[in-house]
Amino acid sequence: MSAGFRYLIPEQIFDELTEMVKKSEETKSEEDKHLYGWIFADRKENFGIVTGYTVTNEEAQSHVRPKSWMRMKKNKIYTMRKLKADKNADIVWQFHSHNDGIEELHDTDLKILNYLSTGVMIIITNSNILGWFFDKRETKKPLIDKMIFEIISE
Repeated sequence: MSAGFRYLIPEQIFDELTEMVKKSEETKSEEDKHLYGWIFADRKENFGIVTGYTVTNEEAQSHVRPKSWMRMKKNKIYTMRKLKADKNADIVWQFHSHNDGIEELHDTDLKILNYLSTGVMIIITNSNILGWFFDKRETKKPLIDKMIFEIISE
């Protein structure tokens, strides 16, 4: 992303999302441990300020490869545009949890981003929220930047 761009998240939203991951670790079987959803943010100059989120699936199988890459891409683009209009948000990011505590992208995450050519993937663990910006439109080797969310009090 552009140099100097900062990602801010209110403490309450940060705590709610990481607490959901902690609870899913305690209550779900090994196969059904992942949360999926969308995070909404407003852009103000060089800040992306998280304003809300919605959880779309609390019992997702971990990192299942899509049956149809094209359908996944079309569905993601359609959903993002719809949520931007419905929630009046400048930015919409998709998130999922890594209950193993690993903040790095898993192989399936990289395959999905590689297919999309460009995108952001937000990873939520039981103690952190971290984003990954991926872009391989103009180079053979993808550009992967870490997006660190700074916690703010409202």
